[in-house]
Amino acid sequence: MRYSNAYQENRELDDGSRLILRMVRPSDKAAFREGLTRLSDRTRYQRFMAPKTEFTDSELEFLTEVDGDKHLAIVAGHERSGDDPEGIGVARIVRLDEDPQTAELGIVVADAWQHRGIGRMLLERIVAAASERGVRRIRAQVLADNRQVLGLLKDYIVDSQVTADHGVLTVEFPLPEQNPTDVVDDLLVLIRAAAQSVSVTPELIGELAAHPFDSALGLVNHVARKVTRPLLKHVDRKQAPEL
Repeated sequence: MRYSNAYQENRELDDGSRLILRMVRPSDKAAFREGLTRLSDRTRYQRFMAPKTEFTDSELEFLTEVDGDKHLAIVAGHERSGDDPEGIGVARIVRLDEDPQTAELGIVVADAWQHRGIGRMLLERIVAAASERGVRRIRAQVLADNRQVLGLLKDYIVDSQVTADHGVLTVEFPLPEQNPTDVVDDLLVLIRAAAQSVSVTPELIGELAAHPFDSALGLVNHVARKVTRPLLKHVDRKQAPEL
């Protein structure tokens, strides 16, 4: 399982900002309390659908003491020299008691870090982690005027069911299933693209050979990060405004 409790990933944004993505831990309570102060009133209302000025102890326990299966959360932090990473975003899923194959989605990014692709980064990973755990449908409750989150979900909601109730949209969509043939095809496309724009050195070949891939999909993701990053950055800049 790629997104196990030990999952940790380092990413770099176009401006050079270094991020670390990992599973939420019980020790993150202080970071969550501090992180809430970096959200504007509007962002807080859009995430919690109510005014929110602080977390109670029980809320912090719920948000950070997750079991990794029924309740899963991935946090994004900004790596600062000499300091602990600054928490800047989180995505989570919580399985429904009445239907464990369906999970409720929540996602938020601090205002100062929005429109830089972090929301999409978190969404892609929480959806993949959910799929690994047998979740088959994602449900998200979104305010009708929350264009940022609705924009994030647009790639997933082709076959979605959407209901509206007093300005709140409930969006439910199936998780895409990737069969092994599609994974191999994706890998070949990435390698061909990389061959046209990136020099393949012995060092790169050695790095790829030594990397501990858990699956063919892991290989695709690794090539995307290590080999075709310039291409993917170019594609990202063409996307609509996002978190």
